[in-house]
Amino acid sequence: MKILRVAQNLYPQVPGGGSYHVHAMSRDQAAMGHDVTVLTVSSDPSLPRHERRDGYHVVRCRPTVELLKNEISVGVGRHLLDRDDIDVVHAHSHLYFSTNLAAAISRLSDVPLVVTNHGLISQTAPGWVQRLFLPTVGRFTFNAADRILCYTDADRSRLEDRKSVV
Repeated sequence: MKILRVAQNLYPQVPGGGSYHVHAMSRDQAAMGHDVTVLTVSSDPSLPRHERRDGYHVVRCRPTVELLKNEISVGVGRHLLDRDDIDVVHAHSHLYFSTNLAAAISRLSDVPLVVTNHGLISQTAPGWVQRLFLPTVGRFTFNAADRILCYTDADRSRLEDRKSVV
């Protein structure tokens, strides 16, 4: 299976649970024989734009602009539009513009979209932004997904009754 994983951050360049989850899942799926590419955003000029590591391919796109500590990359959009040879797009966290872009582009394709919900609420965005974001862009992103994976039963319950959250 050809998997395109869309993730704002990737371990070890960005430490943390979400970025490690993306790395470990990609590594493990590649070891099982899947063709995995991770599409991510990085402003670090010392990192290669294309790299093969731990069995999977990494494509790093430069950010075009940053808004509320969330990098937006035109390159991510271009790469998503150019990929018609994949079996599934797996995007991580509705809180990142890369995932929102993957959701928008998925509407133009028959390729299934899976979104992993790493938590409904941002730890960094102001409350007023989240009150605007969740019922609009957040809702759009979740509605575009063919499948949603949740870490907690609480988030799953909130998403099952979308009117209460998004």
